[in-house]
Amino acid sequence: MKKLLKRLFLLVAALLVSTSAVACGNKDEKTPSDNGGTQNPPVTEGTQNPTGGTQNPTGGTEVPTVGTPTPVKPSFTEENYAHGAISYVAASYEKRAEILGILEAYAVKNNLTGLTLFENGGYVMYHDTVVKGTETYIPGYGFGILSEGYLSGPMTTETNPDWQMYYHSIQASDPKTMNYMNDKGSQVSDLHSYSSSSYWGTQMNETKDGYEWVPVQSNSERPIAVDGYEVGDQVMAKTYKFELKVGAEYKYNTNSSVAALKAFDGREVALEDYVTPYKMLWTKAYAMARATDNLDGSGAIAGSLEYYEASTADKTQEELDALFEEYVGIKTYVEDGKSWMEIEFTTPCNQFYAMYYLSSTLSTPVPADFIKALGNGSFADGMKVYGNMTDGGWTPVDTFLSTGPYTLERWDADQQIVYKKNPYYTLEGTDRYKIAGVHQRILKAAGTDPNATFDQFIAGNIHAASIPLQKLAEYKDDPRTTTTVGSSTFKLNFNSCTQEEWNELFGVNGTIKKHQESEYWQCEPAMSNDNFLRGLSYALNRQELATVNGLTPSVEYFASNYLADPEEGISYNSTDYHKDAIKHLTEGTQYGYNLEYARASFKKAAEELIAAGHYQPGDTISIEIAWMYLSDKEEMHNFVEKYFEDAFNSAGTELTLDITWWDGVSTVYTDVYYKKMMVGQFDIAFGSISGNSLNPLNFFEVLKSDNSSGFTLNWGCDTSVVSEEIFYDGMYWSFDSLWLAADQGAYFENGQVAPFFGADDIAPEDITVNDDGSWTVSVGYTMGAVEGLTFDLDDAVVFAYVAADNANGYAYAEESCVFTIDEENGKLVCTLTAEQVAKYVDGSICKALGVAFDFGIDFYYTAEAGGVDLSGYYTVVGDKLATPAE
Repeated sequence: MKKLLKRLFLLVAALLVSTSAVACGNKDEKTPSDNGGTQNPPVTEGTQNPTGGTQNPTGGTEVPTVGTPTPVKPSFTEENYAHGAISYVAASYEKRAEILGILEAYAVKNNLTGLTLFENGGYVMYHDTVVKGTETYIPGYGFGILSEGYLSGPMTTETNPDWQMYYHSIQASDPKTMNYMNDKGSQVSDLHSYSSSSYWGTQMNETKDGYEWVPVQSNSERPIAVDGYEVGDQVMAKTYKFELKVGAEYKYNTNSSVAALKAFDGREVALEDYVTPYKMLWTKAYAMARATDNLDGSGAIAGSLEYYEASTADKTQEELDALFEEYVGIKTYVEDGKSWMEIEFTTPCNQFYAMYYLSSTLSTPVPADFIKALGNGSFADGMKVYGNMTDGGWTPVDTFLSTGPYTLERWDADQQIVYKKNPYYTLEGTDRYKIAGVHQRILKAAGTDPNATFDQFIAGNIHAASIPLQKLAEYKDDPRTTTTVGSSTFKLNFNSCTQEEWNELFGVNGTIKKHQESEYWQCEPAMSNDNFLRGLSYALNRQELATVNGLTPSVEYFASNYLADPEEGISYNSTDYHKDAIKHLTEGTQYGYNLEYARASFKKAAEELIAAGHYQPGDTISIEIAWMYLSDKEEMHNFVEKYFEDAFNSAGTELTLDITWWDGVSTVYTDVYYKKMMVGQFDIAFGSISGNSLNPLNFFEVLKSDNSSGFTLNWGCDTSVVSEEIFYDGMYWSFDSLWLAADQGAYFENGQVAPFFGADDIAPEDITVNDDGSWTVSVGYTMGAVEGLTFDLDDAVVFAYVAADNANGYAYAEESCVFTIDEENGKLVCTLTAEQVAKYVDGSICKALGVAFDFGIDFYYTAEAGGVDLSGYYTVVGDKLATPAE
């Protein structure tokens, strides 16, 4: 499959190792987590993914030391930095847990994980009519209320008799969309999951104490390796195939009253419908919010990035379809009367992870005709409508088709969202999804009043509610009360940048987000002092905070459902690798709390900060904490403020600590992510990113300082720097490079990912003008000495591009040219026809646009060494050799 350029025209583009922002699947797409408007989780347990499946002080002898004894290491010099083509993708689960432990120890010590407060489990009360699927809460699955449970009687307070046997719950806001592709938060993901399915999902096991993986949209028990090879005791492959349900066994459902849309009710799912959602998501012209989440890295589908970059708004639908066919590693076909899908990943994986990566409800089938019907015949216009409310009066009831156990029945803006059972849904048998429907009332007060949802429960209007702080003593031991285990840990995240570091990341030329100087965040010097941050950690009385709020205290980065071995169900937090990584937080502390350690850390921090001239004796350190909801002030902020201020201000320093509340907090919980943490506008902020619970090593991408995941919340330490603290397999690594070696594999030099193939830029002396007007371009190339390397140069593509203000470029056009490799002289030789010279070098395309341009050549190659796929492209550029039109 030809790889098309179009991302970066910097030479470093040839590194070919940009990482997966989010791998899809019951990896659970990485999502900013909502704490439910209170400190407790939203109680729609069993409904959030109904198809199954679903983030030491120094300077005193009284303070514990960091880490565990380390083996004898070689000197920390460049010759002992990681080098060569290396991949740990096929390593055993045990080895991957070891790598994760090394990365976690570094991340915790360098303040990349923030301060965990609690797991989002807690005390939840259920209505007397709720019959759970199991009384044993299953981490990562729940009680199975919708999937295996039922209601024993009606909700008598429901005035609509048709809805009395529906499961009733609360939403704090109305997102006004079911388009999960175009929303980054968890709310739409949860709403979408009622009406969608995936190739594989999970169901409760026979003993009702765990869950098992089962085919849903697929007829294959597991994906089948097409190009498998053995590594140790497992089979790895890039390409997998599986049979799909089509025809009479799988149908669409809608309760729309619009004739043109109602016509899709009962329509049989066709094989091509399984390809449509990928086109919807990855077509750049449609600008879906999750489009770039899984374009590269482990779990990414080959060619998806290339298609995305090429699928611009100037393309016709026919051209887009042709590009998809050319670039994307997805094939469908019928063989022996069965319908098959074949998918090629960018990185080899084992059978379990192939299933896991593909188990996303984003892949739920959609007929292209339905999108066109929404757009009055235009697919592009239909994408603007899909899943949304429209000015013409359509709601998601009309604009979304169900393939899941429930179908939208009503959507009254800012009032209610109602689902009823999908009569066609038989994918998982008749013994599941016995509850007739789901009714969700929009209650905006739930975002500001911590008692609002619970009051609705006591009034008999909903089926479950978390117990708020003020009611905990009264209802904790009520027979209707049960405890749940969290699927995410919620944290206080740090901006520990110096001002200089912040300016590099977020200044006028910021690499993460650009701000005008008037928008600069003024970094508090104390936040970049390790001892100050350790003091905050030790000052945090998690046990007390959790007890008064009915939560589960935690000092862990990952929740209990993150598994080191997903096939055996071994929790990462239970491993010695994890316990060693956080030993300095747990030894001599109560869930990380030790007031003596906190004071010692603060005292040393104050001395360092004064000595460095950041503060004068008598100054006040002012730290703002940003939260999700107004209700967080009473339930959490006031406690945290007291913990921090009391510990610091009693430490005998010459400074004072003042903790403040962010006045911008609103009922839109995502504000703390998109207005604060993700753009660097904070000191400390509350939040959590969850997802990918069966591959926690991949999830650690969210800690990388380059924000390759798009979800980095903690800022400060440069994770690309090789560290003496990160030693594995006899070599020193940076956080980024060891993570990459374990997640995808790459070629490394001096501890960093590096191009093994490179070439010089095109200089005038490299060009020979031939008599027929063609050019011969001859540039020198280099190739690393990679043991066992197989290498083929596949294509040379000449392009014209416009230089952008961020030093990257955008290709306006390109086409292949004749090329050879002169191995004897170390030259890449390309012949550009006279027509290509006029088009790309003289810049007729760019001249027509009246813009300045450069030209260049991309060399595409296939390469492999030691099981590491090093295939990619390398870009060389020429001088501006012509003047654009005025």
